[in-house]
Amino acid sequence: MSRVRLLLAAGTAGSALLALGAAGVGALPPGNPVGRALGLDALRTSLSGLALGLCVAGLLVLAAAWWGARSLGPRELLAAAGLWALPLLLAPPLLSRDLYVYAGQAALAGGGLDPYAVGPSALPGQIADSVDPVWGETPSPYGPLYLGLAGLVVRAAGDDPAGAALGLRLLAVLGVVLMAWGLLRLTRVTGVPAGQAVWLGIANPLVLLHLVGGGHNDALMLGLLVAGMAAALTVEAPWRLVAGAALVTLAVLVKVPAVVGLVFLPLTVPGGWVARARAAGIVALTALATAVVVSVGSGLGWGWLGTLGGVGEVRSLFSPATGLGTALPGGDATLDVTLAGGLVVAALVAAALWFRAPRAGVVLSLGLVLLTVSLLLPVVQPWYLLWGVVVLAAAVGPRAGTALAVAGLVLCLLVAPSGRSVVRPPLYGVPTLLAVAAGALVLRRTEPEPEPVGSGQAVRAPSA
Repeated sequence: MSRVRLLLAAGTAGSALLALGAAGVGALPPGNPVGRALGLDALRTSLSGLALGLCVAGLLVLAAAWWGARSLGPRELLAAAGLWALPLLLAPPLLSRDLYVYAGQAALAGGGLDPYAVGPSALPGQIADSVDPVWGETPSPYGPLYLGLAGLVVRAAGDDPAGAALGLRLLAVLGVVLMAWGLLRLTRVTGVPAGQAVWLGIANPLVLLHLVGGGHNDALMLGLLVAGMAAALTVEAPWRLVAGAALVTLAVLVKVPAVVGLVFLPLTVPGGWVARARAAGIVALTALATAVVVSVGSGLGWGWLGTLGGVGEVRSLFSPATGLGTALPGGDATLDVTLAGGLVVAALVAAALWFRAPRAGVVLSLGLVLLTVSLLLPVVQPWYLLWGVVVLAAAVGPRAGTALAVAGLVLCLLVAPSGRSVVRPPLYGVPTLLAVAAGALVLRRTEPEPEPVGSGQAVRAPSA
């Protein structure tokens, strides 16, 4: 057996072990209607220890296969990612219960209720019963594009949590496909080897476990964002900026962090600040038109703009700002200050990177901003790291890519298959700090190498 086939087989075996273990200790919902439907109750009650062991073994085997595949070409890595993702696509949800929250909120949209005014519990049924009670009364913070598409999926599945979860995962897979297309296009202008970008941004276990296994809508957001940046930077047509702005706006209408991409799009236009100011006007008009069409066409309107801060009321285990606020004296008042301080620091870093982007590179700067924001928000989740990692996969060299890969692996190991963090309160922020420390250690101990330009317009940019 060739080395490539061995790695493909090993990674697939690891994913299969994870999928089998997920049947026993995966993120099945309260009341477990999915488990009853699939006949998994016995495995969850009497063999949970074995199931956990299968998940741990599967993760280690998958991670080893992925690490061994670093030198493969983009085609082999894309094939590997597809094979490794397939068992996870068909398994019970892993590492998070958010799929059921998505399904509950989408059921509201499909059932004619306003998901921005009421929570999933307003529409009784098996899907509503599958939602964690913490989120049962919480309106949706997601954009009308995602809820409109998810509403169609849930309506087709009926009141079936398992069918709804599978359909929503397929939306996530669509996002990963868009991510792959966009990354391959972006490497043409950044000079990063395509295989390296696919290894870090697509075949990464953090992508496979959280975006495919967990089915997070961040996959569709990232896919549209990366595709939009790629369109603006690589399409040889005068309307490329309009296409890029439309795609990035669609990403915002899935999940709002993608709005950072709209701020960077004008910088993809060659020329001085006058040309970029004109480009900013084109981006703004395109974004407004796209948002109006989707918001009105979906029938969901603009209610999502008023629900963006709802999840911030829950203390986030992975938030370093929350960790600092809870460690200092002063109670909730101090916590509020540190959370606000994290946002201020993120804004200052983002502004500095935006002004330097024409010289440092648009793709690189956008990725660094998204990475910074993902770490300093009041609510941080392990897969939020991918906001920056996926973009940076097309902009950084092997040294920085290895550091990001190690940080992602640490986060994978710090989340139980059920979605609970291995590190528990009051150690808020510690899991993320451990991941950052591991990445920094690798970066420090790895020999420096010339980094790629990472520029969205300095290397073979399309003509104006």
